[in-house]
Amino acid sequence: MDYVGVLVLTIFIGTYLAISSEKVNRTAMAMTGMGLVGLVLWITYRLDPQNEEGALFTQLVGGIGWQTLLFVTGMMVIVTIAEQSGMFQYLALKLTRPTGANPRRLFIVFIVFVFFISLLFDSSSTILIVAPLTIQICKALEVDFRPFLIGEAVTANFASIPSLVGAVANVVIAGETSLDAGLLFLTLMPLAVILLIVSLFLMLRWFEASLVEADQYLVDAVTVVNPEQMIRSRGEFFASLIGLLILVLGFMFGPSAELEPSLIAVLVGFSLLLISRKRVKEILSNVSWETIFFLVGVFGLVEGLQIVGAIDEMGALVNQFVAGNAGAAIAFLVWVPSVLSAILNKIPVSVVLAPIVETLVQSPIYGSPLFPIALVFAVNIGSYLLPIGAAGNIVAMGMAEQEGKPISLSDFAKVATVLAIIHLAIGTGWLFVLSLVI
Repeated sequence: MDYVGVLVLTIFIGTYLAISSEKVNRTAMAMTGMGLVGLVLWITYRLDPQNEEGALFTQLVGGIGWQTLLFVTGMMVIVTIAEQSGMFQYLALKLTRPTGANPRRLFIVFIVFVFFISLLFDSSSTILIVAPLTIQICKALEVDFRPFLIGEAVTANFASIPSLVGAVANVVIAGETSLDAGLLFLTLMPLAVILLIVSLFLMLRWFEASLVEADQYLVDAVTVVNPEQMIRSRGEFFASLIGLLILVLGFMFGPSAELEPSLIAVLVGFSLLLISRKRVKEILSNVSWETIFFLVGVFGLVEGLQIVGAIDEMGALVNQFVAGNAGAAIAFLVWVPSVLSAILNKIPVSVVLAPIVETLVQSPIYGSPLFPIALVFAVNIGSYLLPIGAAGNIVAMGMAEQEGKPISLSDFAKVATVLAIIHLAIGTGWLFVLSLVI
């Protein structure tokens, strides 16, 4: 890199330091950072059109991951419609009744429920869906809801690792590395189940004092509620059910026909929106456009790094570090991105590291299809290595605070950070074993 590359890298680092400080709006900062990079590249181009580190804004924008953005938008629409129809509240209450409102069994059911819906939805959406009902049921039983929220936040993050659509970061990594959704599921689903079993065993022991039996009259009051009362719109409920079924089938069988997840998500999401008729504006107002534009800014910043050659140089440095050793590459791709994700958020970390991982995959000496899988695992586990690592964690803590029973950062970390370290150790061993057979 020459001075232009250094300037672009400086803007990139400055933008992320500002975002990490939480003193500025992350979306506004990301978009401003992209604009500054675009201005630097334009000035460079105007001064010397032959300079490869210069570019028009059209080129910068052309490198943005629009497929990922369309996928995220479609999924947000689907989640909003399904949630507002009462579908997830209906399912959760339906699952609650067989437990007899026993707090210990209830905890297991809610964690397993979160595990499975996290295969389809990102952690923030999952927590927004499940946490309010969790709080209502626990308050009705006079049981402390904080262990439930901590367990759900952790589970929502690690449960997303086998699914291409379980997290935005997974979509980003797959888009850059041509990661096969089937291979991701086959390699990481058994690991996710192992992590679920280990997590449940440990959390039930740690939270034993809080998961006490409720009085019988409280149990009766909860179990008598008819789950169908949760359904707000039967039309949207059944439409969402059919839409989700099409979504799952499309994600399962689409890749073999080169049918991209983004196309499936957009088609299903906006078809459901069409059915909603008069509520279209209301539903769209609940879509997190802030997240969408944050991603636009992040993609633009990384494309700037790509134009000036910074990504290639980072890839060369990683190559030197791992010294052509596949085992060292896997260890690096598990532990370093997880720590970065805990500090910076997994989405920008994925956007930056995915192109570097692609260069490692292409290595004729030690390239492995497990490298992008290791990155998917790392960024999702890193999301709860620190309490501030994922938006879902913050949402869960915020809801607890609104109810007058805040979850402190230290209380969250005592559970989540310990589990993250255990999960990283198990995952590293799992990926090492897979590297011997794949």
